[in-house]
Amino acid sequence: MQFPTLESLATRQVISLDEQASLADALALMNQHAIRSLLVCTAKGYRLLQAKDLMAFHLQGVSFNVPLAQVLLPRALCLPPEADIQEAIKLISLHQAEQVCLVDANNQLCGIVTYTDLVQNLDPDALAESQRLGDLLRGMLLLQVNKEMPVSLVLSLMQQQGVNTALISENRKPLGILTLSDVMRLLSQGQELSCRVEQVMSSPVDTLPEHFSVRQAVNSMREKSFKRLVVVNDKQLVVGLISQQDLVNLYYSQWFALIKKQQQDLLENNQRLEQKNQVCLQLLEALDYPALLLDAKGQLDQYNQATQQIFGKEKLVPGTSLVELMQGNPSVANIKAIFTKIEAGQAAKAEVMFKSARGYYQAYQLTCQPLENTGRSFMLLSFKPRQALDTLNLK
Repeated sequence: MQFPTLESLATRQVISLDEQASLADALALMNQHAIRSLLVCTAKGYRLLQAKDLMAFHLQGVSFNVPLAQVLLPRALCLPPEADIQEAIKLISLHQAEQVCLVDANNQLCGIVTYTDLVQNLDPDALAESQRLGDLLRGMLLLQVNKEMPVSLVLSLMQQQGVNTALISENRKPLGILTLSDVMRLLSQGQELSCRVEQVMSSPVDTLPEHFSVRQAVNSMREKSFKRLVVVNDKQLVVGLISQQDLVNLYYSQWFALIKKQQQDLLENNQRLEQKNQVCLQLLEALDYPALLLDAKGQLDQYNQATQQIFGKEKLVPGTSLVELMQGNPSVANIKAIFTKIEAGQAAKAEVMFKSARGYYQAYQLTCQPLENTGRSFMLLSFKPRQALDTLNLK
């Protein structure tokens, strides 16, 4: 099985800016399009400006009037359009990024794939496991703050812990959340960040019960178009926070493991079949009279060297039906019952007069026998010579 290509999932219209634009321009554009990252086009390739970078620049006191060319930005992760999902997941997981750019051989930008694109293309029914959210979230980092904390302090904590979201709670009950999108909105509005976080948090909080399976979480995330959801127990107390990134990583890691197992099983099955084919071929060659194997469809699978004496090598093409092989011989019309039994996988026997590849007639006893325990449905067809008509040459 092949993984889908990134090109088939990509968002074609990529929001970008030239490096001469300012941080303020980038902030305005990101708020306008409700995005958390922006591609910056430079003379040396593509760079990426993320919401967490804007937060860091603000905390460091960097003026938003400076051009993008004067701030240090990470290189955008790039892959060719024909790369598959597996490559993208490995790359963005390694670099803790949220997207990968598709760049062709001419260094032209073809699109971008984000975690949102991946979530929208997940097939929840293909996720066979039934792991509960509560089990998944054990040990995962969650930043919880109280409602009276100043926004500036919450932002500092988010930066220190390297998280994109802070959960505002009281006695473990969720009150609201503050995300990087909220941070960008506040920065764009020039709002004073000394205010209490409860004044700017997003509330109420959408939640999922901890007994939900990962499959149910994927469905909920897609239906509500949310990037993250708070997970609670039966008493509505916070258990953790599940994000698109968590779900995508888990989903595809399960999928990769499943595909890898299927590929390994297929390889092992093919090896077993190849071994059996070799055994069958050795047994055929041990016979001193023409013999061949027909598959379940009555088509040629294998044959021995002696078979070439009566059919000719050019006619012995795998997949050729027995009817085609015997066409032009005088006995064909008289053994239709044999063909019927062979198609039904039944044993059969008949006397036939057969014209060989060299133009000689020879009487044969045709015997067809089903083979058992080969892993596939085979019929062994043999031509045992009777008395030769050695005086007749039809050349």
